[in-house]
Amino acid sequence: MNYAENEAINWKSLPALTGGVWVAMVTEVLDQEGIPNLVKTDLSAGALGVITGTMSLGKLWRIQVPEPEYDRALEIYESLMGDHDQPEETP
Repeated sequence: MNYAENEAINWKSLPALTGGVWVAMVTEVLDQEGIPNLVKTDLSAGALGVITGTMSLGKLWRIQVPEPEYDRALEIYESLMGDHDQPEETP
């Protein structure tokens, strides 16, 4: 799906990840599949935009994709993450 520059996009978050290596792996495949994505993290937990290590003390990473692409992106996410232990969501 092509998105125009001036088109409003509703973004939806995939399940949270605990490390930048996992984020890099998922976003690389999303990019290869042509699915736009944004990465957001808890900026208070560490350096801005630096992806290092598999765990970053309490830092949660979220990959967001356009809502129409969510189901396809979630399938990709789940196929890559398998049984990887994900953090419990806190309200």
